[in-house]
Amino acid sequence: MENNPVFTIFESLPRQGAGDDEHTAKAFSLIAGLPKGGGEILDVGCGKGVQTMALARLCPSCRIIATDIHQPYLDAVEEKIAAEGFSGRVQTVRASMDDLPFAEASFDIIWAEGCASIIGIDHAVRYWKTLLKRGGSMMISDIFWFTRAPSDEAREFFAEFHPAMMTEEEVFEVIRDAGLELAGSFRLPSRVWEESFYGELRKRFGALEEKFADDEGALMVINGLKRQTEIFDKYQEEFGNTYCIMRKPL
Repeated sequence: MENNPVFTIFESLPRQGAGDDEHTAKAFSLIAGLPKGGGEILDVGCGKGVQTMALARLCPSCRIIATDIHQPYLDAVEEKIAAEGFSGRVQTVRASMDDLPFAEASFDIIWAEGCASIIGIDHAVRYWKTLLKRGGSMMISDIFWFTRAPSDEAREFFAEFHPAMMTEEEVFEVIRDAGLELAGSFRLPSRVWEESFYGELRKRFGALEEKFADDEGALMVINGLKRQTEIFDKYQEEFGNTYCIMRKPL
């Protein structure tokens, strides 16, 4: 996976997926029962750590471990940690999100913005649940259908590029079937997709195509991303990011 051109393409982006500090804070506000002395947070698939820094600011007493498989992303996180004075409270660990080097029941919060679908939502929820303490909370945000009957063009696109994409209702069922309580959910506004992700991609498509002109795999990824922005422009009412906050019973 380390040689996947997606990593290199996304290195140029401020964020590796849609989102912003406002909605990270909104999701965090739905978490209850954090220990008085802070807690242990695991930020899975942290990318360049924009949300890691937001979490550190939201919970000054929390200790955070940010994980990703791509070392250049973690290098960027380390720079942010030093710049914001979080050394000693926030650390990075290079690890695959489906093979994390932590003991069961190690964390009060598990955070995963835009990455759970990489290993499958059901697998992610059930596996990461084992790392949660009793009464702990997990947040996943990912791209889901808002309708059971999407337009043919949107359905055909995602059948090729994201065939396992679920509806929100299916995700809620996965959460319940895993023995977790759904504490809340909300959708990321379409404008944030454009501001934080698609707009940033559009600015870079020309330079990326030039940089990867001789890399067929990278060009395929770039063309897929271009097509996704077009699909989003036409059908943004039918799909998008949903934040799901869940709790492991005591």
